[in-house]
Amino acid sequence: MPALNRISKLWRLSPLAAGQAAPALSLTAEEGTWIKIRDFQGHLNVVLVFFRSLRDDATEDALRQLDAITGPLEQLDTIVFGVTHHRTDDLRDFRARLGLNYHLVYDPMALTARKFGCSGRARPYVRPALVVVDKQGSVALSHDGWPAADQLLGAIAGIEGRDIPEQHQERSFTGVRDPGTPADEVREISADGARSLLDEADSVFVLLDVRSAAEHLAFHPAGALNIPLDELPHRYQDLHQNTDIICISQTGGQSTTAAEFLTSVGMSNVYTVSDGMASWPGAPAP
Repeated sequence: MPALNRISKLWRLSPLAAGQAAPALSLTAEEGTWIKIRDFQGHLNVVLVFFRSLRDDATEDALRQLDAITGPLEQLDTIVFGVTHHRTDDLRDFRARLGLNYHLVYDPMALTARKFGCSGRARPYVRPALVVVDKQGSVALSHDGWPAADQLLGAIAGIEGRDIPEQHQERSFTGVRDPGTPADEVREISADGARSLLDEADSVFVLLDVRSAAEHLAFHPAGALNIPLDELPHRYQDLHQNTDIICISQTGGQSTTAAEFLTSVGMSNVYTVSDGMASWPGAPAP
């Protein structure tokens, strides 16, 4: 058996050592969002959980345990992504079945996993491992297999030089909320009410248009900032430190999703225009 173990190790890579620069990661999440690790540098630590199987009790248990600490990880400026070689349609079903709050990303042919040392040498599959990339873009922690959730939480607290949060709210960076769970801090406002807030002499509000770039160009209120909804998870830093946001979309549905996401990352005074751009004065008729 020891000989077999030595042979098996020859056929797999080892996770990158702490202190090394993290390779580029640019992959598609299960719901279509493009995830680029460089977008989080300077703002968030990134936990990459590499896993192989979608039908394995140990994998499911590990991913659920990690999901249970996403709240305190968020308070420690840390976001989580699962990484695997399975396709996005399978990942959507898998994430929904497990009820995970964090995104799962598709790594075709395990090429990114290979860069991180988390793949087999001969066959293109992702193998169980965990890597933490710090805010500076360096590998802060790597683990062959998955550490216990409390061990990971303690390590992240050490990276941040902070205590482990004792209490937390279950929130997510993904912008996707569980069905039936209301957004606690999002408030609806009419188009006229939004204009009143924006027109105040000392207004601090930003009007955020989450429609596509083409829709924004066709018509938008003066001064509106355009960040399409599918780009918001990795571009919300464009809002800088502003926490007073009015979100607007064409009919109000996408702006509600955007507002829920923004409250999940700490913005405290967020509105959604209930009837959307269709009710904005001066907007062309649909």
